[in-house]
Amino acid sequence: MAEPSTEWAYSNDGRIAFVFLGLAIVLLSIGLLAVTAFGSDAANGGVALLAIAMFLLVFSVLVFVPRLARRGPSSFSFYSRRSLDEAVKAVREAIEASGRTPRVDVVKSRSDHPPRIVTAEGIRARFRIEVTRHPAGAEGGLEWTEIVESSASRDGAEAQALRKKVTERLGGGSPPDG
Repeated sequence: MAEPSTEWAYSNDGRIAFVFLGLAIVLLSIGLLAVTAFGSDAANGGVALLAIAMFLLVFSVLVFVPRLARRGPSSFSFYSRRSLDEAVKAVREAIEASGRTPRVDVVKSRSDHPPRIVTAEGIRARFRIEVTRHPAGAEGGLEWTEIVESSASRDGAEAQALRKKVTERLGGGSPPDG
């Protein structure tokens, strides 16, 4: 049996949102151009393009704007079976091991377990740690702690070393297969 993966998942939400919004603008432009240039002959095609463009526009605003506000334009995420406090401790220890002093802030939330933001002076990345239900384990009621490194440098040696230290301190616990 293969050992479950303990890799950080990279997400470039800024690029995804840019592509969706760009596609919506292109479709809006083509639809408006078709309707104004060809009149009633292109009305059905123009209206269809405008409807698709509006859907993409609303979809990208509803999905990606809150995600960009929460995670930043690019991020790495990692799921762990550890508790919220254990995950915060692991991130703090990893930052302390790199010679920095971590600061933990509790985000205002209506949740019983409000998210924590861990930052440090001299480190560009911030870690958002929150209790979540992983989609693959949701039916069993399993809770997971998600650690999100925002504003991450994808190839930076310091960022990779910090993610590796956090993973080592958490000691595995990858999400279920789904």
